[in-house]
Amino acid sequence: MQKIKFSKLMVLVLVLVMMFSLVGCGSNNSTVKDGPTISVASKPWTEQLILGNILIQYLEANGYPVEDRTGLGETPVIRPALHSGEVDIYWEYTGTTLVNQMGEEKITESQEAYDKVKAWDKEENNVIWLDYGTANNTYALMMRDENAQELNIETMSDLSDYINDGGNLKFASGLNFLERPDGLPGIQKAYGFQFEEENIITMAEGLTHGALKDEQVDVAMGFATDGRIAAFNLRALEDDKLFFPVYNVAPVIRQEVLDEYPELVELLNKISPLLDNEMLIEMNKKVDVDEREPEDVAKEFLVNNGLIEE
Repeated sequence: MQKIKFSKLMVLVLVLVMMFSLVGCGSNNSTVKDGPTISVASKPWTEQLILGNILIQYLEANGYPVEDRTGLGETPVIRPALHSGEVDIYWEYTGTTLVNQMGEEKITESQEAYDKVKAWDKEENNVIWLDYGTANNTYALMMRDENAQELNIETMSDLSDYINDGGNLKFASGLNFLERPDGLPGIQKAYGFQFEEENIITMAEGLTHGALKDEQVDVAMGFATDGRIAAFNLRALEDDKLFFPVYNVAPVIRQEVLDEYPELVELLNKISPLLDNEMLIEMNKKVDVDEREPEDVAKEFLVNNGLIEE
C-alpha cells in the first residue's frame, strides 16, 4: 500500500508541476483582452519584417490578440488590405503615401510631410497615423565604393553625366521601384538620363545589395537605413537635386481598431521616438549581415528599451 500511495503522490506532484509550468509559459495568453484580433502586416523586406515583429510582440506582451500578416506585400497589396479591413496596422513611410497614394509633389521636411499624410489618410480612408520616428529611410542609388571612386561618381548628377557620355552600367532594382513615380522613372526624368533596357536587372529588393557587392551589377537601388551599405563597402550616391521626398516611418492603423482599443495610441507611441537612422541601420545589419532572425532582433529591441520583459 505504501508503494501505491507513494506513486499517487508522485503523480500528483508531477501534475501540479506541469500545471504551473503551463501557466508560466502562457502568462500573456491568460490575460488576453476580450476584444477583436489585431491583424499586423508588413511589407516583405528586412526593415519592415523587424518593425512588424516589434508591433506583434509588443501588442502580445500587453495582452492583445494578434494575427501575424508580416511579409504580406508591397504598397499596392498592403494598402488595399488596410482599407478593406483585411489588416489593421502596419508601418508606412510618409513619402510613400505622399507620392504614391496622394499623387502629391515631394516634400523634404519631415513634419510638413507627416502632417499632410496624416490629415489626408484620416479624412479619406479613416486611417490614423501614430507618431513617426526620426529615421528617414529614403531611397538611394548605390555603387561599390571602389568603382565609384574609379569612375569619379559621387552624386546622382555624376551618374547621369557618365551614362549620357556613353557609359554602360548595369542596374539592379526591385520591380516596385521600376514602376513608382518616386522610383526610377522619376529619377531618370529629374536627372536627365536613361538606363538601357537590357541593363536593368529586376530582382527582389533585398537582393540588390548582394548583387552589387558580387559585381553582378554596377548600380543598385537601396535604402538609406540598410546596414549592408557600410558592411559591403558600398556608397550611396548623393541626391544632389533633392529628388527623393522624406520617408519617416510610423504605424498606420484603422480608426475602427482605435475605437475598440483607444489606449493603443499612447501605448504604441512609445516606439517611434526610439527609431532613428542609427537604430534602424543597426537592426537591419543584424538580420542582413549577421544572419539573425527578424523576430529575435525585434525582441532584443523591445527588451533593451524596457518595453517588454525578457
